[in-house]
Amino acid sequence: MITVIQVIFGFIGICVLCGIFFYIILDLKPWRRDSQLWNPATDIGSVFHTSKIFTQQKIFSRNTWRHIKSYYMYYGLVLIIIAIAFSN
Repeated sequence: MITVIQVIFGFIGICVLCGIFFYIILDLKPWRRDSQLWNPATDIGSVFHTSKIFTQQKIFSRNTWRHIKSYYMYYGLVLIIIAIAFSN
C-alpha cells in the first residue's frame, strides 16, 4: 500500500517539476532581457530580503520562541508517533 502511494506521489512530483521547467523555459524566457525574471522589483534579491524581514518579525519573535520552549516535548512526541505510524 505504501509503495502505491509513493508511486502516485512520485508521478505527481515528476509532473510538477516538468511543468515548472517548461513554464520557466517557454513562458518566462530567461534569455531575453525584457523577461519577467529581470525585473528588479521581483528578482531573487528582493524576494529574499522581503522573506528575511517577514521571518525576523513573525516567525522568530519572542512569543514564538517562548511557545517552542514550553511545548517542545509535545512536538517531539508527535514526531515520534508519526515516525512509528509510517514505519513497518
